[in-house]
Amino acid sequence: MILRLFKIICFCVVITACNGKKQQEIDKTTKTNTTNSLIEADVAKLKYLEFDLDPKVEVLAEPWQPYTRLKTTTELVKKADFSFFEEDDQAVFELIKDLKRTIPDTLKTQSVLSRITIVENMLYKLDENYKLSTTTKPELLSSVKSFLVSYSNLNFQLNKKLEKDNQNIIRPN
Repeated sequence: MILRLFKIICFCVVITACNGKKQQEIDKTTKTNTTNSLIEADVAKLKYLEFDLDPKVEVLAEPWQPYTRLKTTTELVKKADFSFFEEDDQAVFELIKDLKRTIPDTLKTQSVLSRITIVENMLYKLDENYKLSTTTKPELLSSVKSFLVSYSNLNFQLNKKLEKDNQNIIRPN
């Protein structure tokens, strides 16, 4: 009877010890996949076509403060600095709301508004992936790339809008 009780106690000790090692391995894996391991070099390795604003468009976008904040946020994301997402839970929402509400009339077209909507979605996705503790480094990089591509496409569309406005096409009667 004592031998049987001794075997049961030993079995429980072994099971408890094994579970502790497994938990430590899971903790190590989780720690290596945290978003803190994302550095500027990782973001710089992302391959995408980047468009900057044309100087003529910059003049039009200069008084558009929400766009300036979006540009600053994008530059921070390129440096793997996600402080914008840590500041306030409503920061992303307020930025997008202001971006849509204060767009200059000269740039307000359906194509530009649709690009802003895409930037909005990618910004929300990046915000959520950054704040989730279960997000892996490749998932976060994918979100960063999607956001950067959408921002670049917004710049491209703004450039195209001004270029189209500057064309003087004479149509024959």
